[in-house]
Amino acid sequence: MQQLVSAVDNKATKADKTKARLIAVTKRLIQEHGSDRITLRSIAAAARMEAGSIYYHFDSKDEIVRTVLESGVGGARQAVLEAIEQAGHDSSPLVRLRAALAAHLKYTIAEHFSSRLKAIRRLPKRLRDHHMKQEREYAAIFAGLLQEAHKKGQLRAGFNLSVVRMLCMGALTWVAEWYDPDGPMTPDDITDELMRLLGGGLIKPHKA
Repeated sequence: MQQLVSAVDNKATKADKTKARLIAVTKRLIQEHGSDRITLRSIAAAARMEAGSIYYHFDSKDEIVRTVLESGVGGARQAVLEAIEQAGHDSSPLVRLRAALAAHLKYTIAEHFSSRLKAIRRLPKRLRDHHMKQEREYAAIFAGLLQEAHKKGQLRAGFNLSVVRMLCMGALTWVAEWYDPDGPMTPDDITDELMRLLGGGLIKPHKA
């Protein structure tokens, strides 16, 4: 009986490892070529397995791409929540917002997440809708921090906070497209620049 259980566990472990390898390979191929240029054959070749064997783990290429996207959002969510925890739940919502934005930026640079976001609109509607639900739950973390800051009177009136959130997250997500790790600025420096823009604005008030 013990041998049977051990055999089942080993089989499950092997299947999990194969699935993880397919996800990792697809993630790399999306970063290098974009989701529209990869096929099940190219994924199989990169993973060093037969293309038909992929169907034991995924129903289609789109299913693999969706899993890659979901793992990315899940990883970003974990990084952001950990940063908020480290900032302290008793700290100002703006302090926690800065920590969350920095974590988001560092994750997108490390994972080159912007390349994956381009793949979303190419997914079938069923898979795209499922992924967008996860995206909305992630975005709600930042929306909640902005709302908390607003309620505490830390934000100027008259701004659409949904637009502010989307502008911030969109700008930081796209940093991975131009960021140079050997350049003069760190991800924390870039986050501080964004917080300065949010805090004081860039354009000087017009003087009559």
